[in-house]
Amino acid sequence: MANGFKTDKPRFYQAELKPLNDAEIQVVTKGQTIGERMGSEAAICPDCGSNHWWIYPAQSAALRIGGKPYCECLGCGYTTHM
Repeated sequence: MANGFKTDKPRFYQAELKPLNDAEIQVVTKGQTIGERMGSEAAICPDCGSNHWWIYPAQSAALRIGGKPYCECLGCGYTTHM
């Protein structure tokens, strides 16, 4: 019963991509700028050059393990933390 997620029947959840406004990004980055979190204000993916990311939900295993908000490039799947 890891992390309370064991149930009799499987459950599936669907994440929805929603653009974040500047105020919401400030909450995720805990007041730091995108440049401070991602290395530059452009937040360019080092693998494919895209700058479109989705932020993992707070319930994700990656966030629990690393403690920082993790994100994934929508262009190629490259994963990093903010």
